[in-house]
This record gives sequence, structure tokens and C-alpha cells, in this order.
Amino acid sequence: MGVHTIDLNLFLVFHAIYATRSVTLAGEQLNITQSAVSNSLKRLRERFNDALFVRTMDGMVPTPLAERLIGPATAGLSQFNQAIDMGRHFDVEKSKRLFRIAINEVGHLVMMPRLFNSMRELAPHIKIETVALSPAETRNGLLNGHIELAIGSWSGMGPAFYQQRLFYESFVVVMSHNNPLAQTGLTLSDYLQAEHLSFRPHGSTDLELESMLQRAGVPDQRNIVYAAAHAQGFVEIIKDSNLLVTLPSRLAQAIASHHSALTVVDVPFPVQPFQIRQQWHERVHQDPGHRWLRELAFALFNDFSTVTGLSSAHAELPSDTD
Repeated sequence: MGVHTIDLNLFLVFHAIYATRSVTLAGEQLNITQSAVSNSLKRLRERFNDALFVRTMDGMVPTPLAERLIGPATAGLSQFNQAIDMGRHFDVEKSKRLFRIAINEVGHLVMMPRLFNSMRELAPHIKIETVALSPAETRNGLLNGHIELAIGSWSGMGPAFYQQRLFYESFVVVMSHNNPLAQTGLTLSDYLQAEHLSFRPHGSTDLELESMLQRAGVPDQRNIVYAAAHAQGFVEIIKDSNLLVTLPSRLAQAIASHHSALTVVDVPFPVQPFQIRQQWHERVHQDPGHRWLRELAFALFNDFSTVTGLSSAHAELPSDTD
């Protein structure tokens, strides 16, 4: 089967169904009718002699052949888009572009004020929208273009994605200034015997902290008596109790700087810093506006500059020099 024997527009439908897992949503993304998507899928199935997508309770699930095709299809569409967009200029002072950034509550509290203020100084008409999503939802959002940039401690998102390390982060303990442990010093035994507040933004878990405890040879036996989904409010709980909360250091310092009743101390076990990265999809890698956004984020937050494609299968992806 040569490329001349198939309508290349069908790969737009293929990519949209893969990204959305839905015939209906694929049609909305491409601005065509559901019947047109279904007809294109039928033609693809006939050409490849494979179902390509199977309807399930979780949506249109790709077959093994579709999984093998998505990488080359995405790369090809990306190259076409880059060729079309080549030479476009991003006018920072006049642009009214909306950037959607996936970032968790920690990043929203610690990073976004600085990033937003810098953006407004340089590009007064640009708009920002932040979203808090699961890693899978973030990956799909980057894949289908609903999100431009993801910032956080997520691991690499796979082929066709870039990552750029911004800085290292670690954990500290926050407690009330009146907590007896603030005066005597916090030992590992004290830490494990104390009552804890666990900060779990948007229903997440303490995976990073749990992993750090395991690497330190310490089982996670914290007595968690309060799990908080939002940062707003738990400060009052901590300052008026003997609860401990273990937080990323920059968030802890930001909170403590506004609340003199709180004390920040080191965790009483070895800590391995973890990376905060920004990640984006290959298709926007050469987009001038997107490049401006990630260069600004890098300039504001980087400790050092190292950028790579995330997958050895995509080693041909150019290294960014942001």
C-alpha cells in the first residue's frame, strides 16, 4: 500500500479519534459531522484491513496496529503544520493569544504569580488559563492541542513530547511555632509518631513523598488525620494544632512568609530532590509564540539548562536550546 493510494486527510481523522477516543469529539475537533468521521474511519479500516479503534465503555480504544501507526502519523502531521507555519512571526506586544497551562495547585501558588506578572509586562494583551488535570488528562490535552504547556513533576509523557528541567525541588516540614517539636528539634521518631495533615491537591496522593520515604528506607507510617485537597484553609489548622504537614520547599516558604505563626524545618530523613519540568508536544515545538512562552518560563525558573526529547525512539527530535 503506497501513500498515493490513500487520502492523506484520513490521517487527520485517525489522529483526532486517537486523541479524543470519540467519533463525536473527533468531529467537533475537526469541525466536521459525526457521519463524516464515521465514513473516514470506515475507509481507513478497509485500507488497513483492521478495526483500528474498538468501541468500549472507555471510548474508542486503539488496536495494536493503530498504536503502531500513531507515532509516524503524528510526526507527519507535525511536519506539515511546521511547513505551513514556517516564517510566522509572534508579535509579543500585540498578540492576544490565549495560553492554557496545566499546572497543579503548588505551581499555581508558587510559580504562576511570577510568570503571569512577567508575561503582562512583556505582552500586555496575552491571556492565561490554568488547568489542574491528572497526568493522563494532561497528556491528552497536550496531544490534541487543548493545552500548550504542562509544568510539574510528572514523568516523561512519551514519544513526540519534549521536556525541559526548570529546577529541583525537595520537601520540608511545616508546623506551628507553638508545636513542642519546633523547640526540641524534629527526629524521625517524632515525625512518625506525630499526627499529620496530608496536602493532596485535586485528589492526588503523596506519591513523590511516599517514594522519597521508601528510597530513604523509611516505611510511610504517618498518622494522617486530615487530607486537604486545597492549600487555602489548612494553614489555620496547622497553626492552631500540633499537626505536621510535609510540603515542597518553595510552597512551604511562600506560606510561612505570610504566617509568622508557622515554622519550617528540614525533614528528618535523607531527601532526594525531584525535578520540576515543563513539557510540550512536538507539534508546537517550532511555534514562535509557544517558544516565547517556554523561554520566558525557563528564564524565570531554571537552575540550569538541559533539554531532551523524552524517547530514544524519537532521538531525531531536535534538542531545544531555550
